[in-house]
Amino acid sequence: MLKTNPRLGKILGSWEMILVYLLIIINVTLMIIRTNIYFMPGTIQAIIRSSLDLSFMVLGMVFVILLGDIDVSIASIMISCAMTIGLVYQVSVNSILAIFCGLATGAACGLFNGFLIAFAKMPAVIVTIASSMLFRGIVQIILGTGSLKTFPNWLGILSWDDFLGVPINFWCFVIITVLFGIVLHKTPFGRKLYIIGNNRETANYSGIPVKKTKLTVFVIMGLMCGVSSLFFIGRFNGLSSAMATGYELDTIAIVVLGGVSTAGGKGRIYGPFIAALVMEFLFYALGLFGVEATTRKIITGIVLITAIMIPTINEAQFVYRKKKPA
Repeated sequence: MLKTNPRLGKILGSWEMILVYLLIIINVTLMIIRTNIYFMPGTIQAIIRSSLDLSFMVLGMVFVILLGDIDVSIASIMISCAMTIGLVYQVSVNSILAIFCGLATGAACGLFNGFLIAFAKMPAVIVTIASSMLFRGIVQIILGTGSLKTFPNWLGILSWDDFLGVPINFWCFVIITVLFGIVLHKTPFGRKLYIIGNNRETANYSGIPVKKTKLTVFVIMGLMCGVSSLFFIGRFNGLSSAMATGYELDTIAIVVLGGVSTAGGKGRIYGPFIAALVMEFLFYALGLFGVEATTRKIITGIVLITAIMIPTINEAQFVYRKKKPA
């Protein structure tokens, strides 16, 4: 009789592996139904780079949700960063200075959110809804109904060129994901996020600087919005105040689909990484099958609700089995 390895079984049955299976199913379906398109040179690269501009914000959102908080202002912060880059570059024609100012704008917006949430003790969802309207409103006042098209030309290389047959923006996403994974899983700062997310009061009594940690996380979130703006600019080569609407919901959906609990304190970095790829391939597949953009948003909502429900149902079943008499 063959013996099964419990550890291997746990890995193969983990939520992250379920996402891998889903990614394989989507690819196999595309191979069978859209063979001529799927195997066309450049198709896989096009799918991968299709939504990577928002995927960098996914990494920052992992930290935020692990704390048990939320940030719905990220799309507005990203647009603000992109506008800053364009305006500074227009005046100085210095790409390094423009990018530095863009990243600084993201960090400043995150600092604003973090201070109100951590030190003023205001609810994260209320603060970020308000700041979302504030930041996008500033962009609308400055740009009006026009658009901004003066940006460093080499940003297009980040979003459209390949290295060793793989999109450069995907290489960047992998590298930054590894860095976030090391911080989250191998450093005291990462352990603090889990402790705070599981029980804020316990974290306080344990001497963990909860306020400072939360402030730092929201600054990191703002900084990642700045990083995303670089790839956003490169992909679209232009900016208007109405762009990137709904990016915050897509980002949250990817993080939750990746297995990060909205209650805080539970989740790993590679789940959202895989989930980002799943969503990219799923959206591309739906587009090939003629599904409209509005319907795709509905599907995103269904995916988000399902991803939240599954852990809740599993936990309820676990509690039921535990209480059930033998």
